Amino acid sequence: MSDTMLGLEDKVVVVTGSSQGVGRGCALQFARAGAHVVIVARGLELAEEVAAEVRALGRQSIAVQADVPRKEDVDRMIAAALDKFGRIDVGVNNVGGRGGTPPGTVLESEPGFWRETFEISLFTVLLNTKAFAATMVERQIHGSIVNVASVAALKSTPGIATYGAAKAAVMQLTKTLATELGPYGIRVNAVAPGMVDTKALAAFLTPEERANRVAKIPLARLATPDDIGKAVVLVASDLAGWITGETVVTDGGQSLRG
Repeated sequence: MSDTMLGLEDKVVVVTGSSQGVGRGCALQFARAGAHVVIVARGLELAEEVAAEVRALGRQSIAVQADVPRKEDVDRMIAAALDKFGRIDVGVNNVGGRGGTPPGTVLESEPGFWRETFEISLFTVLLNTKAFAATMVERQIHGSIVNVASVAALKSTPGIATYGAAKAAVMQLTKTLATELGPYGIRVNAVAPGMVDTKALAAFLTPEERANRVAKIPLARLATPDDIGKAVVLVASDLAGWITGETVVTDGGQSLRG
């Protein structure tokens, strides 16, 4: 597929949580599509390594240390991107997760866990989207925002109920944001991954649990971070130029079997 078809050549993309895992996969796929990428993460050392990988692909990149649930850090992230590139064309809200180790059912967990999960997975999307969109509107950029959701939003998720609920809220929020930002020429979509082969998943599943879950996936393997990155690039690109407010499920058919 040519870079011209994607329309991402020399566009500026900001990817939150991009020092590893899915975020890193997104950053590298955008670079391969011709975009310049701002790497954002809480740890600067790993972020710098990914930025170097982007530059090795022939694109420009900077690393920004930021904890994106914090407004002051988001403001600094935006300022760094604008100082280097003067514009932001695509914002990827990849940061999300649970409030620590899943403690069990709702009866077994506590409000602090629930609040932290919603803070990380939902409030962060709102905060970062407002910053991305304000920058695009001010510069009259017809940009794209992509939210990383989860197939946990589409089914019962015992033990991580608040995570599934927060990701379902992200999917609903994507629709409303698309409606509000559409008049400015800004598209908002989401990608909902299933299980992705990352260090976080390895820490969460035993080898036996992993094998059992892979056996239920029609495509018979876990996703790689690059798989999810390609889907994010697709919905951010000109190929999806008439698509907004949608969630693209990227789970290898996992959700088809419940």
